[in-house]
Amino acid sequence: MKLKSLLFGLVALLLAGACAAEPAPSASLLYTATRSWSNGIEERVEVYADGRTIMTHGDYEERITLPGDQMAELAAAATTPADAGSNGDDPILGVTIGSTAEVRPAAITPGSIAELLNKLLDSHTLHE
Repeated sequence: MKLKSLLFGLVALLLAGACAAEPAPSASLLYTATRSWSNGIEERVEVYADGRTIMTHGDYEERITLPGDQMAELAAAATTPADAGSNGDDPILGVTIGSTAEVRPAAITPGSIAELLNKLLDSHTLHE
């Protein structure tokens, strides 16, 4: 019985490692957003040109691939620079488009790149 439990545990570990070993994005970094909460939690999202997205929530990392329609939405929103926000916001959001300087704090204006990246951190999609 112990051997059976040990084998089951080993298989579970191997499967977990295989799922976490998704290849790194193969394209350039397009958008980055960081959220800093007043309780000290830090979150980050990185969106690459191939749609691969890496989200970090504290110590937890998630990887997804955004579909083309959502990438197009982000590209359209990124044509307008991020507006400056307030240091009194919670969380404080920082946004970087490509290699431009980070806008921090960034305002979460409806339809802006900051709002979309913030939504992505919350929902893992731009469409509910």
